[in-house]
Amino acid sequence: MKYFLKFILVFSLIFMWGKMSFANNTLKGMRLGSDDAPITVIEYRSLTCSHCAEFSKVTFPELKEKYIDTGKIKLELRPFALNAIDLNAFKLLHCSNEDDFFSLEKLLFEDQQKWIISSPNDQVLENSTEALGKYGLLFGITKDQYNSCLEDEDITDFIISMRMEGSQKYNITSTPSFVINDEVYGGYRNFKDFEKILQKSMN
Repeated sequence: MKYFLKFILVFSLIFMWGKMSFANNTLKGMRLGSDDAPITVIEYRSLTCSHCAEFSKVTFPELKEKYIDTGKIKLELRPFALNAIDLNAFKLLHCSNEDDFFSLEKLLFEDQQKWIISSPNDQVLENSTEALGKYGLLFGITKDQYNSCLEDEDITDFIISMRMEGSQKYNITSTPSFVINDEVYGGYRNFKDFEKILQKSMN
């Protein structure tokens, strides 16, 4: 419950604060591609967002093969937590080994409807948080390690700050949203449409 209350409190302050300074780092493991790639694509995503899951499953594999693996772009994923369940899911990713990050994230998107558990309102967060812990076990994250991440205020503050940065710097209001050459593109894109945006950015 305290995670939920903090989540609500901090986001209520977003609209009261002026400019803020944000750390230049991201959740470990959330960058993919060559540092020398000429174009950086920033994606603000939510782990409870069905359109983000669709992008991960449908668009991302071809994007990775044709643009990331070939050194044309690098992808930076930034958390945009929409709710307290999202917040805990991103904490789980933070607990993972860097090499396991994308594999765990892929599994969470594939099984999204399994760990977002529908139940009476006062139990949704608790049940979903418990379900997330079971996915962590598959990647060597013990229950104690997971609980430690859930309790870590620095991790909580960082994830929340990433959403605040997206909201204030790029006016992000929904997920997925993409920032390419300081241009913001909101909403799901299939590979064909996403490629058109990339080609425009490369010209």
